[in-house]
Amino acid sequence: MQVETSTVTKLLITEVPNLDRISVYLEDLAPCKGKITVSCYDKTWHAYWGGMWDGLNVAQFFCKLHDAYIIGYFDRQLSSRRFSGEALADKARKVILQMRRDRDLDAEDARSLLDETGDVRHTSSLDECGGAHREFMHRVFGDDWWNLPADAMEPNPDWAYLCRIIATVQQALAKQYPIAA
Repeated sequence: MQVETSTVTKLLITEVPNLDRISVYLEDLAPCKGKITVSCYDKTWHAYWGGMWDGLNVAQFFCKLHDAYIIGYFDRQLSSRRFSGEALADKARKVILQMRRDRDLDAEDARSLLDETGDVRHTSSLDECGGAHREFMHRVFGDDWWNLPADAMEPNPDWAYLCRIIATVQQALAKQYPIAA
């Protein structure tokens, strides 16, 4: 077994409106290689880059990156938009009304479908729609109902939260590790 030591820099960012304390751990492993760990409240994210731009340390490199790129490293499962029962019900209502205008539905069928949008409004996932509301989804959105349009989604607050944390960390790192002109 071989044991090595390395130098890790920790920054503690406090007094940021509407954010808990943020801990940032930076480790430059070798030229163009480094990793960062960011913690806020009970969440922790980390990333490793083995091919950073020449001459930058991990802090400087992190400051040059776009938040969506960083989130791809921090949490590959996180999306900027998420399912919304409310948005889905609103979209379904618009589609049903258009179908009625186009005379693809009679008044009774349209009323029945519009009534069911109230139930869809309270769903918490697309999977739930495929269970209890499968026939409704198929009638309103067709064979590809599981491929919802963007207006049946809503902004993801977890994405926005992580973007705020990243921006705060970048601002703090830019003060501590300015890039020479």
